Amino acid sequence: MRTVASLTDDLLVEILSRLPVKSLRRCMCVSRTWRGIISHPHNRRQLPQTLEGFFYVPESKPVPTPIFTNVTGTGRPLVSPLFGLLPQHQSIFLLSCCNGLLLCRCWEGQDDFHYVVCNPATGEWVRLPDSVNAGTECMARLGFDPAVSDHFHVFEFSEDHDISQAGMEVYSSETGEWVHKENGWIDTEDDEAFVSLVGHHSGDVFLNGCLHFLTMDDDIAVVDTKGKTWRKIPLPELGTVGLIQKSQGYLHFVNFLETDDGMVQLVVYVLENYRSQEWILKHSTDASCIFGERDIDLIQGFQWVAMHPDCNMIFLTVGWDNTLVSYDMDHHQVQEICDLGGDDDPRYLPYVPLYSELQTLHMQHKN
Repeated sequence: MRTVASLTDDLLVEILSRLPVKSLRRCMCVSRTWRGIISHPHNRRQLPQTLEGFFYVPESKPVPTPIFTNVTGTGRPLVSPLFGLLPQHQSIFLLSCCNGLLLCRCWEGQDDFHYVVCNPATGEWVRLPDSVNAGTECMARLGFDPAVSDHFHVFEFSEDHDISQAGMEVYSSETGEWVHKENGWIDTEDDEAFVSLVGHHSGDVFLNGCLHFLTMDDDIAVVDTKGKTWRKIPLPELGTVGLIQKSQGYLHFVNFLETDDGMVQLVVYVLENYRSQEWILKHSTDASCIFGERDIDLIQGFQWVAMHPDCNMIFLTVGWDNTLVSYDMDHHQVQEICDLGGDDDPRYLPYVPLYSELQTLHMQHKN
């Protein structure tokens, strides 16, 4: 019987490619040789990928430039020049990131922009045809699940924060067209009802073929790519503005909650049974574990970043210098990652590389 040490690198990579992400990361601790094989750029294309870092755009700059912060400590750095692969533009604004693909708004002039979906890992991109809202800054989000299909969808809401009778436009890479969908959240007893978005720091999740995002009504609005499913999921507890994320295959809700005795708790809920909409408390701890103090006023300057897609870890920025920190729920440990600096208020987009080439991103020469 052959020992592990006698396996060739190619055969070892073939075996490791069948492991889940969490097991693969444990294998990096086996030896320096294994770590080198797993982290090698060529091999990484064949292995399961996990969170590599965050894209963000400091909005205070005269010409917004996408920035990438790597949180793994391995792999090649991704920086703004990678957007040189996109068509000629004056500036780029990142709107959404989903399973390795990025949705960008590329400005060509003061009132002229178009949507581009790109894959930074492969350099592929495609320019989308204009929607009926061309020239209007709408809320647009990306939906993509490579485990289900190579096709992606773009959801565009024609009103930035108040989604009323206007409904939404949905682009499908399968048809190459935008389709209008009437608003299905309107209450039949009150046709003036609308959905008001919380803001870009609260995250949005593409799960089970549906887009999820927080609303000012203290629930999660849900709509599918066909515009046939419109529903709301009640939130478990209220406090400060929370965060929704997909982690380990489930929808999570993270929040800070002030208790009756004036303490502040970090609470993490998971929706293990998606159909029953029953939230389960997964984790809770005193906010002092993260901020070092119990005064609720001290957490007002924080900003949610993300929850790790493959493990029980939360990322957020703290302090006036926007220090990016991670909180490991399993070990109650906080680690400072880097100082992002400034007082900007960017939207952070978690990025997991996708090295698969997609036919849906090979249409750029037709535009």
